[in-house]
Amino acid sequence: MKLILYLTTSLLFSINLAFAQNLDLSKMSKQDGFIPFYLDEDKGKIYIEISKLEWEFLYVNSLTAGVGSNDIGLDRGQLGNTRVVEFRKSGNKLFLVHKNYDFRAYSDNPAEIQSVRDAFAESILWGFEITQIEGDKLIVDATNFYLQDAHGVSETLSRSRQGTFRTDASRSGLYLTMTKNFPQNTEVEATITLTGQATGGNLRSVTPSPDAVTVRQRHSFIQLPDDNYQPREFDPRAGYGSISYMDFTSPISEPILKKFIARHRLEKKDPTAAMSEAVEPIVYYLDRGTPEPVASALIEGGNWWNQAFEAAGFIDAFRVELAPEGMDLMDVRYNVIQWVHRSTRGWSYGASVRDPRTGEILKGHVSLGSLRVRQDYLIAQGLLQPFEDGAPANPQMLEMAVARLKQLSAHEIGHTIGLAHSYATSANNRSSVMDYPYPLITEKSDGELDFSNAYDDKIGDWDKWAIKYGYAIVPEAEEEQAFLKKTLEETYDAGHQFITDSDSRNPSGAHPTSHLWDNGTSASSELLRMLDLRANRMKSFGLNAIPDGHPQALLEEVFVPLYMMHRYQIEATSKLLGGVDYRYKIKGDNQENHGWVGPSEQTEALDALLLAISPSHLKVPDHLLKLIPPRPFGYSRNRETFVSRVNPIFDPIAPAESIVDLTFDFLLDGTRVNRIYLQHLQQNQLFGPNDLLTKVEEQLFANYNKEDINLEIILMTQSKYVDHLIELAKNAEVSATIRAIARGRLRYLADMKILSDLGWNPSAQHKVYLGEKINAFLNLPEELVAQEQLKAPDGSPIGMESMSCDFDF
Repeated sequence: MKLILYLTTSLLFSINLAFAQNLDLSKMSKQDGFIPFYLDEDKGKIYIEISKLEWEFLYVNSLTAGVGSNDIGLDRGQLGNTRVVEFRKSGNKLFLVHKNYDFRAYSDNPAEIQSVRDAFAESILWGFEITQIEGDKLIVDATNFYLQDAHGVSETLSRSRQGTFRTDASRSGLYLTMTKNFPQNTEVEATITLTGQATGGNLRSVTPSPDAVTVRQRHSFIQLPDDNYQPREFDPRAGYGSISYMDFTSPISEPILKKFIARHRLEKKDPTAAMSEAVEPIVYYLDRGTPEPVASALIEGGNWWNQAFEAAGFIDAFRVELAPEGMDLMDVRYNVIQWVHRSTRGWSYGASVRDPRTGEILKGHVSLGSLRVRQDYLIAQGLLQPFEDGAPANPQMLEMAVARLKQLSAHEIGHTIGLAHSYATSANNRSSVMDYPYPLITEKSDGELDFSNAYDDKIGDWDKWAIKYGYAIVPEAEEEQAFLKKTLEETYDAGHQFITDSDSRNPSGAHPTSHLWDNGTSASSELLRMLDLRANRMKSFGLNAIPDGHPQALLEEVFVPLYMMHRYQIEATSKLLGGVDYRYKIKGDNQENHGWVGPSEQTEALDALLLAISPSHLKVPDHLLKLIPPRPFGYSRNRETFVSRVNPIFDPIAPAESIVDLTFDFLLDGTRVNRIYLQHLQQNQLFGPNDLLTKVEEQLFANYNKEDINLEIILMTQSKYVDHLIELAKNAEVSATIRAIARGRLRYLADMKILSDLGWNPSAQHKVYLGEKINAFLNLPEELVAQEQLKAPDGSPIGMESMSCDFDF
């Protein structure tokens, strides 16, 4: 018993002695700066020195070395969240607290401020044990904090079904090369290895040992900017992204939700001058790893924005230049353009570090995917087919790809200076680089192609108005609100409008001009033009489309973008059906009221869509089928080729099937058909669902007796139509009337006599099959599931879903 007591006492004494021992900081490498830190390189430790408690600053984590798969989405240079944080002491612990700025109180009454603060949760991001106290300075071991998977790589791998991973401490450590300190920001980087069992092909394709994924992650502590920045109010018509929060000290007569645009701070040296240099210009630096001619194109396109800032009253306030040697592109002090590599092509994007309190952009960070330019090159290659008799590549191919890079640079920079997508501008003389452009290539009377106007070569007129709204200095004699109102009204008087993602990306969308990858003032007219161009180029398509020495099967990769070149114009055209021309209208502004797209425009759109799925435009030319052999060894089918139901040979029906499914997806979209029914009820000169379906069926079931590829395309199209009509008939999201109409059309088609009356006389087997398929669906017991009830807006002032209480008063 005495021995046990002695051992226990000795152990406690040893533990207390260990805790009492101070760190010998003099033997460590100290880096002064925003948050001073000490490096014990021998032990792989880092200690941070905290002298200010409850003092706010920004915390950003980012991915400095990524995974390289677009599908997984963990790119080099990817920014994480920007958070307002502070250190708080609690006993022997130091908490890193993420402040909740979504709910605020601006008041002279401290109790009112505290009541709001206490009403909503904060988040403690990390708890440090205090290692040593030196006067008013706390020393904490931050090693484990920096070696955590702060960017959520393991979560992303799991979400993308690539496997379950966790951080392996034995294979992780500080990356001292990029760990440094500056007066206004502290940068600590770590090599993080996550281990587990890889289950996804995307991860296996980019990682040498897929069960061990090693990346680098950056932790940035950043000083908050001063209070001299003046936030500018958000307006849905102006085209800016925003920050928002609830201000509980707002008067009852005013909105509680406050919204301000995101933008850089830009001030004039002479605020009274119509034109003035900036106090501090906005400068973007291009990744030195960008090759030529890409680098020059990105610099030139990015510098277009200076045209917009000049229109807003600034002289040389914006520029893009090559980054100096050794610049750290992740450093918050620099706006940058990164040239990012992935194993497959994918999106480029513009991100930013913003002050969550005000919306001020502190760092613009553009990431451009390096493989995207090859797709433009491929589009041009399929159109020009330049390799006759071993000729070299036509310079127009590279010129078009470079022209796209200029536009892309301007587009993504536009996001990082605050602008959202503006998708209606392609129908207005391509008035914004914030649209998604499809190359505008025209055919001359002699059959030659004109690439000179494929992409625009300047900033757009809408962009200039948008920059004026966001950045122009309000004259002293004017109130800001009046100045902004006037700017917007002048924008719309000039014929511009702003429509963005939520109204453009939705396949059920109704806006007649706001689309992605489209051209022209009329979607249907442009579709017809593209069909003609496409047909002419497919007639001549052959071995001249690939260089000598390439496997002949690679013709398919060049043929795919040519055959599918009108896919986005089909989507744009479909939105005219049941379409509504509308604006983000504010009471009392000078924008037009909304209204249905006119009957002639809708009829032209339907005619164009039906032409697109006619055999003449679906059929792959016979001569081409003789030129594309089965895939050779080492060149398997991939995501850039058509699926084949007749492997190993090229499937002549699969391309047509892709276009037909795409078209019917849009044409018979439940929301769209709902609108078509509603428009007819409101204005009977606009066609309704029965009119739509009758016209489709008149083309699909027209007489065709010859047994050839065209017949199979017709039969496939009929079968696809029936499949999509069945989906419409059982779509619980459409009205009961639409489901009834769809079932009625199916009964109509199942009647063999009706099919004969339509003049259709194909093979009896297919005729019987269609009827049996329809009847099999119609004879199924109706699923007696009531249509989903639409939730009424909240009415009672208490008892909302997000609240509960035991008693009502």
